[in-house]
Amino acid sequence: MSSSVRRRVVEEEPLISQMTDEERETADKLLHRNRSNLNASTVAWMVIGLAVFNMTDFASVIMNDHRIDEDLLRYGCGCLLVNVLVGVYLVFGLSYLQGKRDWENHVHPSLIPVASLFAVCGLVLCTVALWPVWSWWTVPILFALFMGVIMTISLLPF
Repeated sequence: MSSSVRRRVVEEEPLISQMTDEERETADKLLHRNRSNLNASTVAWMVIGLAVFNMTDFASVIMNDHRIDEDLLRYGCGCLLVNVLVGVYLVFGLSYLQGKRDWENHVHPSLIPVASLFAVCGLVLCTVALWPVWSWWTVPILFALFMGVIMTISLLPF
């Protein structure tokens, strides 16, 4: 955008203080009308996650394949469980039950970094545990499943 066009746009914009209440409400409605997380990329990741889950026979492999290092998988899932519990505490415990939206003022400052550390450790441990089954395909498989789960959670109404 050239400077003359930019100047003209700035000069033509009405100041918020000069707007009537009705104009402000209309502007707010236009700015905030589409807050849905349902879009093409969300649906695509969910479909990809389901396809990967079905095509790799993920549930059967996790339950029955002897090549999986079960101890590492348990530790990895335990680390991911800690991460999920921290998320549940922050989303439900603080936001909905206690009504606090500013988490930084109400939780210990190291809670988010600790949860992130547990998530990374869980991902690495699960990848190493499943590596004998899918070798280098383990990383894209876990990434597709992770994105499918995250996109599904993003559609929940909270």
